[in-house]
Amino acid sequence: FDREPDYVISPGTYDQKHVARLGHLYDCIAYGPGILDLAHRSDEWVGIADMVESAKVMAIGLNVLLRGTTG
Repeated sequence: FDREPDYVISPGTYDQKHVARLGHLYDCIAYGPGILDLAHRSDEWVGIADMVESAKVMAIGLNVLLRGTTG
């Protein structure tokens, strides 16, 4: 990727509270596309390019976690 990521803390909640409670997996992160100021509003939307970029990031992350490599 051509730039460093922005780190943002969201004021909302995520499903990891359920993962921790039911699955006892406490080291969770939430990641996904979208504009934080639009999150959980009636006019919330996500751009296709943002969804594709997020899918690429998640695929690389899974590859690293499952295979131990970025290539």
